[in-house]
Amino acid sequence: MPWSPRCSRFMANSAGGSPNPSARTRAASERLKRMSIKSSILIHAAMIAVGLAIQAGALAADEDPWADKDGRQIMDEVQRRHGQYPYIYEEQSIVMEDKLGNRDTRKLNRYSRTEEDGTVRFMVIFQYPREVQGVAMLANRNPDGSVFKAVYLPALGPKLYESSATGSSGTLMGSDFTIEDLTGEIPGEQQYLRRPDQGLDGAAHFIVDVFPAGVAPGKETIQRRHYVRKDNFVIARTDHFDRNGDVLKRQSMHDFKQIDGEMWRPGMTIMVDQRTLHQTLLKVDRRVFSRDYVPAEMFSAAWLFANYPDLPRAAEGPAETGGPDAADPETETPGAEPAPAAAGGTI
Repeated sequence: MPWSPRCSRFMANSAGGSPNPSARTRAASERLKRMSIKSSILIHAAMIAVGLAIQAGALAADEDPWADKDGRQIMDEVQRRHGQYPYIYEEQSIVMEDKLGNRDTRKLNRYSRTEEDGTVRFMVIFQYPREVQGVAMLANRNPDGSVFKAVYLPALGPKLYESSATGSSGTLMGSDFTIEDLTGEIPGEQQYLRRPDQGLDGAAHFIVDVFPAGVAPGKETIQRRHYVRKDNFVIARTDHFDRNGDVLKRQSMHDFKQIDGEMWRPGMTIMVDQRTLHQTLLKVDRRVFSRDYVPAEMFSAAWLFANYPDLPRAAEGPAETGGPDAADPETETPGAEPAPAAAGGTI
């Protein structure tokens, strides 16, 4: 048989030349060590991932402590931060515009006062133009929720005309605002249902639907929907719904000013009728927080008759003002001293 390397290897093996057993053991040991190291790395990585997930969840909870709050809790926080200051005097401009761009301007003084028993007193007195000068609307909202509203027309003599109009039929001198829109809602008379959060104008908002007391939220027709900013809990927008559940009016608040601590107030509010496209811009030209500006005796027929009789009208006031480009409202801090009364009893 011819010689070959294969025969040589066979002869060597037959002579007892088998591979070294210790070498095989070392190789197996190295493989086990590598597998153990790899398993340790994977386990460690998994533990890190779980820890990061837990930490991320904790951070998320810290970043949004309101994630599990309901609509009532959100609106209670809105009230706590921005609830109506007891004594407010404002000088306002109202600009009304129809869908054709025709404008009409009003100037008025607004007075509001909240008594210790919860009674809210509200009054607006028109100052311009001269044909409506002295016309006033007076409203009292009692602790039981009942509301008294009356109109004073100086040209018709010293008499208050009680009004029972509500909703869109009770608008303020042809504007898109009602007395209820201006005095705000009483949280205790409403029920709230939180909806999924939304973004609006680049900011995160809570969405809270408003229902009347005594109904099942979500099953009855919605009254309003509030868009509440998450960063400072101001209501940036409110949609008002009709009985069919359609948006009737859209109210948006702008030019917020920080008054004191967590309290903010809008300098401008716009209300748009979604059907007629008529809109009203309300601009605060001056705001004072002071008891002296709104004494209790002002909110009465006797005070109106004495201070706003049917006198000859003053000369025509200035040209239309109070539009979006008007100067920022002057805001005074609580406790300001009252300004002297102007001629004719104007505060």
